[in-house]
Order: sequence, then structure tokens, then C-alpha cells
Amino acid sequence: MRTVDLTQAACAAQDPARTARLTRHLKARLEDFGPGGPEVVDADQGAGTVTARFPGHDTAQVLRELEERWGVRAAREGELALFRLSQAVSFEDLDYVWGCLFDILD
Repeated sequence: MRTVDLTQAACAAQDPARTARLTRHLKARLEDFGPGGPEVVDADQGAGTVTARFPGHDTAQVLRELEERWGVRAAREGELALFRLSQAVSFEDLDYVWGCLFDILD
């Protein structure tokens, strides 16, 4: 199983331009779902974080399925999912996360 860890924050040594591109990429992928998909609450390009909710779905359950079925770890803050983008995350990882969420939220 593939492992994608989205719980580690970007470090100071990380390229800020890459962090911003990763953040925009994940935000765009999540918004690509359209109606019924994730709702992006915040995308902080400087910090490399994307916060989202899953209308009609329990966030804890979605994150549990992501980790158990697909090997994707993300943080939860109340009813929101928090995706932290470190330099270890690739653009392909974010596309994989999108595909996993698509299967879960379908």
C-alpha cells in the first residue's frame, strides 16, 4: 500500500514557491469534485496547509478510511480535515489523495 503523510508541516528550509504550488494543486484538486465534493475552507500557501470539510460525510470517518484503506494520513481539527504539505509530498501524491477521496465520497 502506498503511504502519504499529510500531517507534517512544511519546514523553514522548504522552498516557499514549491510549498505554494503544492497548496494550490491540492486546493484545485479538491475543488475539482464540484457539487457534493469537499469544500475547501482555507488554503494557506505560506504554511502549506489546506483545510476542508466533507458536506454530508463525517470527517473522522473519511480520514479513518483514507488512512486504513489507502495509507493517507491527515489531521483533523474538529469537523475539518487539515492537510499539511511538507517537502516529502509530491504532486503525484496529491493526485493519489484526490483519487482516494473520490472513491470514499462517491
